[in-house]
Amino acid sequence: MKKGLLLLGLSAFAATALMAAEIKVGILQPLTGPIASFGQKTLDGIKLVHEKYNKLPNGDTIKLVIVDNQFDKIQTVNGYNRLASDDKVVAIEGPLASSMALSIKRFANDTKTPTVTQIATNPRVTKNTKYITRACFTDDFQGTVAAKYALKHHLNNAVVVFDMKQDYSVGLAKAFQKAYKKGGGKILKVLYINSGDKDFNAQVAQIKRLNPKFIYTPIYAPEEGLFLRQLRAAGVKAPVMGGDGIADPGLLKKLAGSAANGVMYTDHFDAAKAPTPLSAQFIKDFKAKYGRLPSAFAATGADGYLLIYNAVKQCDTNANKADLAKFKSCVNNALRHTKNLEAVTGYLTIDPNTGNPINKPAVIEKIVDGKTEFVELVKP
Repeated sequence: MKKGLLLLGLSAFAATALMAAEIKVGILQPLTGPIASFGQKTLDGIKLVHEKYNKLPNGDTIKLVIVDNQFDKIQTVNGYNRLASDDKVVAIEGPLASSMALSIKRFANDTKTPTVTQIATNPRVTKNTKYITRACFTDDFQGTVAAKYALKHHLNNAVVVFDMKQDYSVGLAKAFQKAYKKGGGKILKVLYINSGDKDFNAQVAQIKRLNPKFIYTPIYAPEEGLFLRQLRAAGVKAPVMGGDGIADPGLLKKLAGSAANGVMYTDHFDAAKAPTPLSAQFIKDFKAKYGRLPSAFAATGADGYLLIYNAVKQCDTNANKADLAKFKSCVNNALRHTKNLEAVTGYLTIDPNTGNPINKPAVIEKIVDGKTEFVELVKP
């Protein structure tokens, strides 16, 4: 009788241990450095959905292992390898920004770690790898949206200003030029800057002399804000549009003041246009928790986590937990075969061959007094 009770006790203990298993998911974001505001906003979105979606059907829980990559390639690679090898995560969300995502591509392949980049838009990020999946549209689409908007409004000559140090900026500038020229637009000049620059007077002087109808600036917010201040101070009034890298109206207002007014950018999400019931609830919960509306960074961060949660939920079996490589392989396959998943920015279906979402729309936003105004929704 005692032996039976002992076996029963051990069995109950084993069952409890299995139910209490912790599944680790890595989060790799720039929480310090020049685009820390983007990383913090992304993390806010991730944490909010993790609060609601951390328990799995069998009683297991998902634990977030958060690493700051400082928007630095060396720190990104070190952080990624730490998560994949030392922390033994089943998947990683991040890194934010195309240059950082490209820096870990080889390591994702080497470690066979399923990786979801929520907002790295350069097309090369998911090419020639089956271990990186994207939660956002690509620059091919984003650049085309900007070009079509300009041409639709008869802004048929343009100057392009891009950051030669950032893969995101280089790729988006090329995509815009290709679509703009194809649509009949004329590129008057292509000018470049470098990350960290603060003096743009040389570029502004050339732009003023050329007097373009449109200025396309696929650069990041820290440089965009200073560029805008100097551009408007020189008397240049042409419309300016950037990509999702300037989706920080508060920072632009701080750096550019009133010069940021009227600047447009392409983005992934507008909190005034909730595309799903889950999105509407997310917006409500986000505002209650943080006292503000969620940005596209928060929304895509949430989407990246929801993709991973959905995949882990399908793969969380005792057999997989006993073999991390098998677990990761299952999660990766589930990510690549996501179909019609309700998320914050819409319903996500992933192309299993490319790792990119299918039919992901974009929004065009305008900055007015440090806040965004919806301009239009553009579908592929």
